[in-house]
Amino acid sequence: MTSWIYIAIAVFVGVTSALQIAMLGAIARDRGAFEATWVSMLASLGGMAGVMLVMALTGSRPSLAHPFDHPAIYGFTTGIMAVALILASQGLPWYLALTGFLPVPYLLAASFIGPRIGLGVFLAGMIAGQLIGALGLDHVGAFGARTRAIDPVRVTGALVLLLGVLLVRGRR
Repeated sequence: MTSWIYIAIAVFVGVTSALQIAMLGAIARDRGAFEATWVSMLASLGGMAGVMLVMALTGSRPSLAHPFDHPAIYGFTTGIMAVALILASQGLPWYLALTGFLPVPYLLAASFIGPRIGLGVFLAGMIAGQLIGALGLDHVGAFGARTRAIDPVRVTGALVLLLGVLLVRGRR
């Protein structure tokens, strides 16, 4: 039962990955690919530093070497990244600045779930989620992208990919 929950989380993380790609595309159309990556990375580092800050402040100090075992470094990093993100994303819709927060669940899931269900199963679930998310985002033309309607052939492709997750999982 637990492995199915982990697979569902992997699929969900894949959907968030598709969302990030769509958001990066919107930033890239406005600013360029390198600039979109920069905005995303600022939010990723700031978001993860914020998570580590909360951990450190709630008594669960990170198991990292000094100075990364102290809340101050995470507070400082979160603050610097927040200011940099605000400056770098000026003129963009506010929600596009959030694109960099989307990899944080992926990284946490990959480090926690991947070893528990196997990398092949984790990646199969994540890739299936990416495709399912991408189909939905394409269908609505998310973030100004070209619209590409869902049709029976595309749905069949997604179902085959989900079947692939079951096959990669194997018998248990």
